Amino acid sequence: MKNLLPIGRFSQVTRISIKALRRYDELDLLRPAIVDGETGYRYYGAAQALQAERIRQLRALDVPLAEIRTILRERDPAVVRRRLDQHRQRLQQRMAETEQALDYLQRLMEQEGTMSYEVQIKQVEPQNIISIRERTSLAELGEVFGRVWGELFGYAGQVGAQPMGPPFCIYHGPDFDEEAMDVQICVPVTRPLSGNDRVDGGTVDGGAMASTLHVGPYGEVGPAYHAVASWMQEHGHEAAGPPREIYLVGPTQTQDPAGYQTEIAWPIEG
Repeated sequence: MKNLLPIGRFSQVTRISIKALRRYDELDLLRPAIVDGETGYRYYGAAQALQAERIRQLRALDVPLAEIRTILRERDPAVVRRRLDQHRQRLQQRMAETEQALDYLQRLMEQEGTMSYEVQIKQVEPQNIISIRERTSLAELGEVFGRVWGELFGYAGQVGAQPMGPPFCIYHGPDFDEEAMDVQICVPVTRPLSGNDRVDGGTVDGGAMASTLHVGPYGEVGPAYHAVASWMQEHGHEAAGPPREIYLVGPTQTQDPAGYQTEIAWPIEG
Protein backbone atom coordinates (compact mmCIF):
# COMPACT_ATOMS: atom_id res chain seq x y z
CA MET A 1 0.00 0.00 0.00
CA LYS A 2 2.50 2.50 -1.28
CA ASN A 3 1.99 6.17 -0.39
CA LEU A 4 -0.68 5.27 2.19
CA LEU A 5 -0.42 5.87 5.92
CA PRO A 6 -1.86 3.49 8.52
CA ILE A 7 -4.32 5.08 10.90
CA GLY A 8 -1.78 5.36 13.72
CA ARG A 9 0.73 7.25 11.60
CA PHE A 10 -2.02 9.39 10.09
CA SER A 11 -3.15 10.20 13.62
CA GLN A 12 0.37 11.40 14.46
CA VAL A 13 0.62 13.47 11.29
CA THR A 14 -2.76 15.16 11.71
CA ARG A 15 -2.81 15.38 15.54
CA ILE A 16 -6.24 13.76 15.57
CA SER A 17 -6.84 10.77 17.83
CA ILE A 18 -7.52 7.33 16.37
CA LYS A 19 -10.87 7.35 18.21
CA ALA A 20 -11.83 10.61 16.51
CA LEU A 21 -10.69 9.36 13.09
CA ARG A 22 -12.89 6.30 13.46
CA ARG A 23 -15.77 8.54 14.46
CA TYR A 24 -15.21 10.76 11.41
CA ASP A 25 -15.25 7.64 9.23
CA GLU A 26 -18.62 6.59 10.71
CA LEU A 27 -20.04 10.07 10.08
CA ASP A 28 -18.68 10.22 6.51
CA LEU A 29 -16.53 13.22 7.36
CA LEU A 30 -13.18 11.65 6.57
CA ARG A 31 -13.20 8.14 5.17
CA PRO A 32 -9.96 6.15 4.80
CA ALA A 33 -8.59 5.80 1.31
CA ILE A 34 -8.53 2.02 1.78
CA VAL A 35 -9.82 -0.41 4.40
CA ASP A 36 -8.08 -3.79 4.28
CA GLY A 37 -10.78 -6.39 3.71
CA GLU A 38 -9.02 -9.05 5.77
CA THR A 39 -7.64 -7.09 8.71
CA GLY A 40 -9.99 -4.09 8.78
CA TYR A 41 -6.98 -1.77 9.03
CA ARG A 42 -7.58 1.74 7.79
CA TYR A 43 -5.14 3.53 5.49
CA TYR A 44 -5.13 7.19 4.51
CA GLY A 45 -3.59 9.08 1.62
CA ALA A 46 -1.17 11.87 2.42
CA ALA A 47 -3.41 14.32 0.54
CA GLN A 48 -6.18 13.65 3.08
CA ALA A 49 -4.18 15.52 5.71
CA LEU A 50 -5.57 18.80 4.35
CA GLN A 51 -9.16 17.66 4.93
CA ALA A 52 -8.18 16.42 8.37
CA GLU A 53 -6.71 19.82 9.22
CA ARG A 54 -9.92 21.54 8.12
CA ILE A 55 -11.91 19.27 10.42
CA ARG A 56 -9.48 19.79 13.30
CA GLN A 57 -9.74 23.56 13.05
CA LEU A 58 -13.52 23.49 12.76
CA ARG A 59 -13.76 21.29 15.83
CA ALA A 60 -11.38 23.61 17.71
CA LEU A 61 -13.92 26.36 17.03
CA ASP A 62 -16.76 24.17 18.40
CA VAL A 63 -18.51 23.78 15.05
CA PRO A 64 -20.96 20.84 15.45
CA LEU A 65 -20.04 17.70 13.52
CA ALA A 66 -23.24 17.79 11.45
CA GLU A 67 -22.45 21.35 10.39
CA ILE A 68 -18.85 20.41 9.58
CA ARG A 69 -20.12 17.75 7.21
CA THR A 70 -22.34 20.29 5.47
CA ILE A 71 -19.48 22.77 5.14
CA LEU A 72 -17.05 20.20 3.78
CA ARG A 73 -19.52 19.00 1.16
CA GLU A 74 -20.31 22.53 -0.03
CA ARG A 75 -18.59 23.45 -3.28
CA ASP A 76 -19.66 27.10 -3.48
CA PRO A 77 -17.04 29.25 -1.68
CA ALA A 78 -19.61 31.98 -1.05
CA VAL A 79 -21.88 29.54 0.80
CA VAL A 80 -18.94 28.24 2.85
CA ARG A 81 -17.98 31.82 3.73
CA ARG A 82 -21.56 32.58 4.79
CA ARG A 83 -21.69 29.52 7.05
CA LEU A 84 -18.37 30.43 8.65
CA ASP A 85 -19.62 34.00 9.16
CA GLN A 86 -22.68 32.62 10.92
CA HIS A 87 -20.46 30.61 13.24
CA ARG A 88 -18.27 33.66 13.81
CA GLN A 89 -21.37 35.52 14.99
CA ARG A 90 -22.19 32.68 17.39
CA LEU A 91 -18.65 32.82 18.79
CA GLN A 92 -18.89 36.60 19.21
CA GLN A 93 -22.19 36.17 21.03
CA ARG A 94 -20.59 33.54 23.26
CA MET A 95 -17.70 35.90 24.02
CA ALA A 96 -20.15 38.63 24.99
CA GLU A 97 -21.98 36.18 27.26
CA THR A 98 -18.67 35.12 28.81
CA GLU A 99 -17.84 38.76 29.56
CA GLN A 100 -21.26 39.18 31.19
CA ALA A 101 -20.71 36.02 33.24
CA LEU A 102 -17.30 37.25 34.42
CA ASP A 103 -18.77 40.63 35.40
CA TYR A 104 -21.53 38.84 37.29
CA LEU A 105 -19.00 36.60 39.05
CA GLN A 106 -17.00 39.66 40.09
CA ARG A 107 -20.12 41.17 41.65
CA LEU A 108 -20.86 37.90 43.45
CA MET A 109 -17.33 37.78 44.85
CA GLU A 110 -17.67 41.32 46.15
CA GLN A 111 -21.21 40.82 47.48
CA GLU A 112 -21.67 40.55 51.23
CA GLY A 113 -24.84 38.77 52.27
CA THR A 114 -27.65 37.94 49.85
CA MET A 115 -28.85 40.03 46.95
CA SER A 116 -31.98 42.02 47.68
CA TYR A 117 -35.24 40.82 46.13
CA GLU A 118 -38.73 41.76 47.24
CA VAL A 119 -40.94 38.67 47.51
CA GLN A 120 -44.71 38.89 47.68
CA ILE A 121 -47.73 36.60 47.44
CA LYS A 122 -49.76 36.88 44.25
CA GLN A 123 -53.10 35.29 43.47
CA VAL A 124 -53.02 33.93 39.91
CA GLU A 125 -56.02 32.79 37.86
CA PRO A 126 -55.95 29.53 35.88
CA GLN A 127 -54.78 30.07 32.30
CA ASN A 128 -55.51 28.44 28.98
CA ILE A 129 -52.17 27.61 27.39
CA ILE A 130 -50.48 25.90 24.51
CA SER A 131 -47.16 24.30 25.39
CA ILE A 132 -44.35 22.01 24.32
CA ARG A 133 -42.51 19.96 26.91
CA GLU A 134 -38.93 18.90 26.19
CA ARG A 135 -35.91 17.49 27.96
CA THR A 136 -32.74 19.40 27.19
CA SER A 137 -29.42 20.48 28.63
CA LEU A 138 -28.76 23.88 30.14
CA ALA A 139 -26.23 24.58 27.38
CA GLU A 140 -28.88 24.05 24.69
CA LEU A 141 -31.75 25.70 26.53
CA GLY A 142 -31.58 29.03 24.68
CA GLU A 143 -31.66 27.31 21.30
CA VAL A 144 -34.61 25.14 22.39
CA PHE A 145 -36.52 28.18 23.64
CA GLY A 146 -36.09 30.02 20.34
CA ARG A 147 -37.24 27.05 18.29
CA VAL A 148 -40.20 26.21 20.52
CA TRP A 149 -41.46 29.81 20.74
CA GLY A 150 -41.57 29.79 16.94
CA GLU A 151 -43.59 26.57 16.92
CA LEU A 152 -46.05 27.78 19.55
CA PHE A 153 -46.70 31.20 18.06
CA GLY A 154 -46.86 29.64 14.61
CA TYR A 155 -49.53 27.19 15.79
CA ALA A 156 -51.51 29.99 17.45
CA GLY A 157 -51.47 31.90 14.17
CA GLN A 158 -52.62 28.84 12.21
CA VAL A 159 -55.69 28.31 14.40
CA GLY A 160 -56.48 32.01 14.77
CA ALA A 161 -55.82 32.14 18.51
CA GLN A 162 -54.55 35.24 20.28
CA PRO A 163 -51.76 35.02 22.87
CA MET A 164 -52.86 36.44 26.21
CA GLY A 165 -50.10 37.65 28.46
CA PRO A 166 -46.36 36.97 28.53
CA PRO A 167 -44.95 33.53 27.72
CA PHE A 168 -43.50 31.46 30.54
CA CYS A 169 -41.71 28.24 31.33
CA ILE A 170 -42.40 25.60 33.98
CA TYR A 171 -39.39 23.69 35.30
CA HIS A 172 -40.53 20.19 36.20
CA GLY A 173 -38.67 17.56 38.19
CA PRO A 174 -37.69 17.13 41.85
CA ASP A 175 -34.20 18.57 41.35
CA PHE A 176 -32.04 20.45 38.89
CA ASP A 177 -30.14 18.43 36.29
CA GLU A 178 -28.26 20.67 33.89
CA GLU A 179 -27.82 17.78 31.44
CA ALA A 180 -31.49 16.71 31.41
CA MET A 181 -33.76 19.62 32.23
CA ASP A 182 -37.50 18.89 32.01
CA VAL A 183 -39.02 22.12 30.73
CA GLN A 184 -42.54 23.01 29.64
CA ILE A 185 -42.55 26.12 27.46
CA CYS A 186 -45.94 27.82 27.50
CA VAL A 187 -47.88 30.56 25.74
CA PRO A 188 -51.16 31.75 27.37
CA VAL A 189 -54.06 31.95 24.92
CA THR A 190 -57.56 33.44 25.07
CA ARG A 191 -59.45 30.17 24.54
CA PRO A 192 -58.94 26.43 25.04
CA LEU A 193 -57.10 24.73 22.18
CA SER A 194 -56.68 21.04 21.41
CA GLY A 195 -53.12 21.20 20.08
CA ASN A 196 -51.52 18.82 17.59
CA ASP A 197 -48.76 16.21 17.44
CA ARG A 198 -46.20 18.66 18.83
CA VAL A 199 -48.27 21.23 20.68
CA ASP A 200 -50.31 20.41 23.79
CA GLY A 201 -53.40 22.40 24.66
CA GLY A 202 -54.51 22.66 28.26
CA THR A 203 -54.81 24.74 31.40
CA VAL A 204 -52.34 25.59 34.14
CA ASP A 205 -53.59 25.93 37.68
CA GLY A 206 -53.87 29.25 39.41
CA GLY A 207 -53.65 29.97 43.11
CA ALA A 208 -51.18 31.58 45.47
CA MET A 209 -47.67 32.21 44.21
CA ALA A 210 -44.54 33.47 45.93
CA SER A 211 -43.26 35.94 43.39
CA THR A 212 -40.28 38.19 42.77
CA LEU A 213 -38.90 40.15 39.82
CA HIS A 214 -35.44 39.65 38.39
CA VAL A 215 -34.05 42.41 36.18
CA GLY A 216 -31.02 41.45 34.11
CA PRO A 217 -29.61 38.58 32.03
CA TYR A 218 -31.18 35.13 32.31
CA GLY A 219 -27.86 33.68 33.48
CA GLU A 220 -28.03 35.81 36.63
CA VAL A 221 -31.47 34.68 37.76
CA GLY A 222 -30.18 32.23 40.41
CA PRO A 223 -30.31 34.61 43.41
CA ALA A 224 -33.97 35.35 42.63
CA TYR A 225 -34.73 31.65 43.16
CA HIS A 226 -32.71 31.72 46.37
CA ALA A 227 -34.73 34.70 47.59
CA VAL A 228 -38.10 33.06 46.87
CA ALA A 229 -37.09 29.71 48.42
CA SER A 230 -35.73 31.43 51.55
CA TRP A 231 -38.86 33.55 51.87
CA MET A 232 -41.08 30.46 51.58
CA GLN A 233 -39.10 28.71 54.30
CA GLU A 234 -39.11 31.72 56.61
CA HIS A 235 -42.87 32.18 56.26
CA GLY A 236 -43.79 28.49 56.57
CA HIS A 237 -44.95 27.91 52.98
CA GLU A 238 -44.52 24.59 51.18
CA ALA A 239 -44.21 24.39 47.41
CA ALA A 240 -47.47 23.42 45.71
CA GLY A 241 -45.89 22.78 42.30
CA PRO A 242 -42.86 23.52 40.17
CA PRO A 243 -41.62 27.10 39.73
CA ARG A 244 -42.40 29.23 36.71
CA GLU A 245 -40.30 31.80 34.88
CA ILE A 246 -42.50 34.47 33.30
CA TYR A 247 -40.76 36.50 30.59
CA LEU A 248 -42.12 40.02 30.94
CA VAL A 249 -39.37 41.72 28.92
CA GLY A 250 -36.95 39.73 26.79
CA PRO A 251 -34.99 39.76 23.54
CA THR A 252 -38.03 40.70 21.46
CA GLN A 253 -38.47 43.90 23.50
CA THR A 254 -34.85 44.92 24.13
CA GLN A 255 -31.44 44.01 22.76
CA ASP A 256 -29.76 44.73 26.10
CA PRO A 257 -29.87 41.73 28.47
CA ALA A 258 -29.53 44.16 31.38
CA GLY A 259 -33.09 45.24 30.62
CA TYR A 260 -34.66 41.77 30.68
CA GLN A 261 -37.41 41.34 33.26
CA THR A 262 -38.22 37.84 34.48
CA GLU A 263 -40.75 37.04 37.17
CA ILE A 264 -40.11 33.97 39.33
CA ALA A 265 -43.46 32.60 40.52
CA TRP A 266 -43.57 29.55 42.79
CA PRO A 267 -46.94 27.96 43.68
CA ILE A 268 -47.31 27.70 47.46
CA GLU A 269 -49.44 26.04 50.12
CA GLY A 270 -50.34 27.48 53.48
